[in-house]
Formats: sequence, C-alpha cells, structure tokens
Amino acid sequence: MGVVYHFNFYNSLMLAGIIQGIIFGIVVLGAKKYRVLSTRLLAAFILSFSFDNLQYYLEDAGFISEAEFWTIWFVPFQLLSGILFLGYGLRLIEPDRPLDKREFWLLTPFLTALVLAIVYKTAYALDPQNTALWSLPDVAEPVLEYTSIAIDFSVVVYLFTRIRETEKSNKELADRLRWFKRVIVALFLLSLVWLLVALADYQFGLNYWYAVYIGMAMAIYWMGHVGIYKFGVEQEKRKNKPLTEPNADSDSKTKNEHIAALENLLVAQRRFLDPMLTLDKVAEELKISKSHLSRTINAELGIGFPDYLNALRVAEAKAYLHDPQFANYTLVAIGLEAGFNSKTTFNAAFKKATSLTPSEYRKTQIGSNS
Repeated sequence: MGVVYHFNFYNSLMLAGIIQGIIFGIVVLGAKKYRVLSTRLLAAFILSFSFDNLQYYLEDAGFISEAEFWTIWFVPFQLLSGILFLGYGLRLIEPDRPLDKREFWLLTPFLTALVLAIVYKTAYALDPQNTALWSLPDVAEPVLEYTSIAIDFSVVVYLFTRIRETEKSNKELADRLRWFKRVIVALFLLSLVWLLVALADYQFGLNYWYAVYIGMAMAIYWMGHVGIYKFGVEQEKRKNKPLTEPNADSDSKTKNEHIAALENLLVAQRRFLDPMLTLDKVAEELKISKSHLSRTINAELGIGFPDYLNALRVAEAKAYLHDPQFANYTLVAIGLEAGFNSKTTFNAAFKKATSLTPSEYRKTQIGSNS
C-alpha cells in the first residue's frame, strides 16, 4: 500500500512559514552586516522554531510515520527556542552584553532531552522489536510539551519584568523596545493557547495544534522581520551623528530654563522620536505644569508644542530622505522612524512645513542627485 499524504490549508500555511523562516535565518546568519550577537541569536531562534515546525509538518502531512518521527527525526527544538529568545531579548535590553557562562546552563533541559533522544533512537535501532520502547514517546511527549511551555512562560515574564524595570531609568530604551514588548505580550498569550491545546490533547484527545503552529509562526516571523529592520535603523543612527541637534550657536544661559530643559529632553535625548510623546508627558518629566509649559513654549519659540514637535520630526525625516543609506526605506517607515504615528500625520505635517508631500520631496532629491 502506497504512502498517503495529507495536505490541507493549515499545513500548507505551516510549510510556507517553515520555508520563510529557514531562508530568513540562513540569510541573516550569512550576511556580514548582521554579524552581531543579537541578530545571530534572533536568526538561531527563528531557525530553531522553523526546524521544530518542519519535523511536525513532515509527520502531519504523511511524509514520515509517527514511529519514524520519534525513532529517526525528532530533535527537542521546543526546549531550545525559548532559551534563544531569552538571549536575544537580553541583548535588546543590554546591546553590549556578552555571553554569560550562566546562560549556557539554561541549555541543560535541551541537552538532556537531546541525549535521551539519541539514546532512545540507538536502542530502537539495535532492537526495533523491543515492545518496551514503543510506549515511551507517549510518556515523553506530554513531559516535553509542558516543560517547554513552562520555560516559555518564564522567559516572557522575566523579559517583560526586566524591560519594565530598566525603562524606569531609561526613557530611550522604553521607546526603542515598545515593539518588543508587544511581541512579548503576544507570545505570552500564544503560550497560554499552547497550554490549553496541550491539555485538550493529552486530557481529552482533541487536536487543535494548528492554532499553536500557525499562531506562533506568525508572531515569530513578524518579530524576525521587525527585529532586523529595527537593527538596520539603529546601525544607521550609530554610523551617522544625530541628524537633528540643538543649535550650537544659541546661548543656553540666556534661554528660559524651561526651554533649555525642553530642548535637552526632546532634542539632545531625542525623545521627539517617541510617537506617543505628549505635552502632558513632557510637563511631567520636566516637573512643571502643563499650562505653564505651553505658555512658555508659545512665548519663547513663537509656536505651539505640536508644531515644535512636528518641526523636529520633519527635520529628521528630511535628513533621512537626503541620506542615500535610507533610499530603500518606504516613506511610511521613514515617517515612523522620525516619530510620526501614522502616514496621514506624517504627510500633513511634512506638507505644512515644506509645501511638498514626502513623496514629492523625495522626487526632488532624486532629481537633484541625478
């Protein structure tokens, strides 16, 4: 009797994600510009997850039997992925953090399971008729799943706590890692779904594993692309001096002290890049009343706070549009990196300041450079 394959919409989505993840991981690991620890850990995390999904896909689609899955193919990648994600998250919080020997101890569950898997495969290869070996996967699988879920829950809770603690004293970090906090929340919710699906399977025999495979894949591959994009932007910012700086010719001693503090916060600390920044937040950080700060800005600068903030962001966006390093960035991406929270707001503020839309302005730059 021939092999019967089982293709459906859900495992086709799994396969598409697996292929994308493997290509992404290999490209990132092989590219010279991504040879830093954080991006290597990110690529390794996505590869680990992709290979884990691949082995389950092969069984689900009928390419291998359940017996072949456990006796030939199985590698406990699910115990590795969470640890790699932890390593990546710690390097986002502390970019210069080296590998710590203590972190290698976190690989103990994965290495232990890997050794046991090798021992099991060897024992089966030597004596495939040993019936005592046949039932071991039924015992091992729930243990592996629940252990993996516990590790992933611990990792996302720990990283979220670390970010919350660090951002209290580092506002720039809070802005830079807002996207990663969203990823952590998404993975926490997906880990909860994973737990419920595992309970449904092992307690009631119900199969909802596609929800875990596809949900996790979407969140992780999205994180991979955003993570690499954010890395590229940060590298460009490091190579170039801040594109908007305080006016060096101004005498800060003659300025209103609140305006000097405002410029230090918004420009020197580059808080204007925070799309969620408001007059209330600025007043709170400067420890002055909102109304007094608003009057001071109008009196000293001759414009309101929103216009002042948008002027800084437009200047930043113009600098990006001038810079050949950002030639491949979309206008939406440039607007978001400059601190605007939407394409509409970016276009309106840019046109108000320059009488041109960002698209028209970019075309004038291309024309002048050709």
